[in-house]
Amino acid sequence: MSVAERARSARWRRLAVGGSALAIVAGGWLVYDGIATSPAARIARLTHLDHVRARSLASQRAIAPRQGGSRLVPFTPTVSGEVAEISIPALAVSAPVVAEGPVNGELTIPSDVHTVGWDEQTPSPGAPGVTLLAGHVNWVGQGEGALGEIGQLVPGDLVYLNWGGRETEWRVDTKPVLSPNTVVHPQLFTTQGPPTLALVTCGGPFTEVPGVGGSYADNVIVEASLVG
Repeated sequence: MSVAERARSARWRRLAVGGSALAIVAGGWLVYDGIATSPAARIARLTHLDHVRARSLASQRAIAPRQGGSRLVPFTPTVSGEVAEISIPALAVSAPVVAEGPVNGELTIPSDVHTVGWDEQTPSPGAPGVTLLAGHVNWVGQGEGALGEIGQLVPGDLVYLNWGGRETEWRVDTKPVLSPNTVVHPQLFTTQGPPTLALVTCGGPFTEVPGVGGSYADNVIVEASLVG
């Protein structure tokens, strides 16, 4: 692994979420809004929502994919700094993508959970290597993040990126990986090999930190290959 790749993998260990140095990796931190609910109640509520989402996702997968692979399409930025738009038909998701660089050696994930961050030190879509996109799974007061459901994706699901007017099509390769956020994945920070898209958010067990909020123990990682 090159010096540049080692530097990028170091950022994987400590990503600053929403500008807060308290966050670790894409797993992030969730700050409560003071609502007095027990952990058990929150878990039960989230479990119920997961079942509801699973049922709705089954019907959403009927959304027809676009035809033609790579093509030129209109692109009009909707948020400041937007460089692209990501669409995931299987999840009924469409969200702006903004470029995010390191701050004090850490990648900043957009504080708006409905916006996805592109690590601008990884390749742009279609170039050799891995294009890394990351976002919050959720945030109090904002709800679920744009990438919050990527753990529901299955091999064959399609992802579209409108990158400044050029739309590319990507196909999910394997089942999403749930990995402890302490584990570094060097393969996600390479500039070699076939074009690959990596989507990352947080997931797994949630640990509450009194007075701060808490953190998720794992990262959810989805990799997709360029179709056209």
